[in-house]
Amino acid sequence: MAVNRGKQFEQVIRESFNRVPNTNVTRLADDMGGFKGKSQPCDFLIFHSPYLYAIECKSVHGNTFPLSNITDNQWKGLQEMSTVNRVIAGVMIWFIDKDVTTFYSIKALKWFKEQGAKSIRFSDELFGITIRMQGKKKRVFFEYDAEQFFREAEQ
Repeated sequence: MAVNRGKQFEQVIRESFNRVPNTNVTRLADDMGGFKGKSQPCDFLIFHSPYLYAIECKSVHGNTFPLSNITDNQWKGLQEMSTVNRVIAGVMIWFIDKDVTTFYSIKALKWFKEQGAKSIRFSDELFGITIRMQGKKKRVFFEYDAEQFFREAEQ
């Protein structure tokens, strides 16, 4: 049976944010594609006062992440959430082959897409919130510094 790196990555993200005191991490139920009528706009809602983070996790091999890997429901839902005061919504992308994980706000991704981009390179810094996740690499996955993420996101 093939290893699902994406689901394992989601678990690593969950564990990293759960280590931060006074933080609530809620995993939204997902049936992997909306086949049973459920389709969530993101994987996690993370509350770290005074902000709520709506985060969709993606993983990709290679140098680029196709923007088409974000579903229409995710685009719409994350953009809607990002209009609410103190909500930071976006996509956490693990570029597996590059050992790079970056959070892009949905506003930054929308702007990039409007410029005609079809994909993001692992090294792209976009207009808006773009945070390169810091952490210690274990064997395959990282132990991310979620506190550093919060500090950068809240600036």
